[in-house]
Amino acid sequence: MNKDETITEIKKIVSQITRINISELSDEVRVREELGIDSLMAMEIVASCEKRFSIYIDEEQVFNIETIGDFYDLIVKVCEEKT
Repeated sequence: MNKDETITEIKKIVSQITRINISELSDEVRVREELGIDSLMAMEIVASCEKRFSIYIDEEQVFNIETIGDFYDLIVKVCEEKT
C-alpha cells in the first residue's frame, strides 16, 4: 500500500468514527479545536488504525498530534517502519 492509499484508509477510519465528511479532513485541520476529537475518540481512531494496518502506535506519540496531517504522518511513518 502506498502513502496515498494509506492516507485514504486513515481518512475513512477518522470519518467513520467522528462522522465528519472526508472532504473536511484536510492536513491543516486542528484535531481538537476544529474537529472536536477528544482523547477517547482519539484512542478509538488509533485502535482502528492499529488493527487495519497491523501496527502498534505508542500512546505518547498520539498526544503530540495537533493536526490531521500530523496524524497521517505518524501512521505512514509507523507503517513504513514496519516494513
